[in-house]
Amino acid sequence: MSFFVPSGLQNFINHSHTMLFLFTPWVKTAYGELGQSEVAGAKANPRILNYFNASKFWGTDDSGGKNAWCGSFVAWVMKENGHTPVKNAFRAKSWKDFGKTIKDPVFGAIAIKSRKGGGHVGFVVGKSASGKELFILGGNQGDKVSIAEYPRNVWETFVVPKTLDKNFGRLPVYTAPAEKADSEA
Repeated sequence: MSFFVPSGLQNFINHSHTMLFLFTPWVKTAYGELGQSEVAGAKANPRILNYFNASKFWGTDDSGGKNAWCGSFVAWVMKENGHTPVKNAFRAKSWKDFGKTIKDPVFGAIAIKSRKGGGHVGFVVGKSASGKELFILGGNQGDKVSIAEYPRNVWETFVVPKTLDKNFGRLPVYTAPAEKADSEA
């Protein structure tokens, strides 16, 4: 299944991230999932069910209110790239136990925050020119895999694989289209 990628985003990916993808291949995998979305009703998107399997989540309905799947998306992406997901990987806040914690986000870091009813997790792919916003590539952002803009100060923890040099590069300014953060449940 393929998805439409706006030309501005495609150019941003091709030109800005070529070197970054060499060091963070999981982010390239995550970009490839942009547009995967929930299916309303009894049927479910088979890809989201794959995310559930990677996190050992037992859900069968991708659009159910109790089946927030951001953590499952991160589990699938990391597993596809040879990293073992954390215990209870379907729970966003469980990702605090992954790899090593870093103070400032880098490209590809896993960002974790609290929200009403639980948490949210996704991959950092850029920042605003002011540095006050972060762009997060995540699952279950508006019921799909998308890139959303969030205030920097809502993110509590950033983690990276133990093998990634925490001093790796600067976080690029994100200039491609993105949605404003909205629903994560």
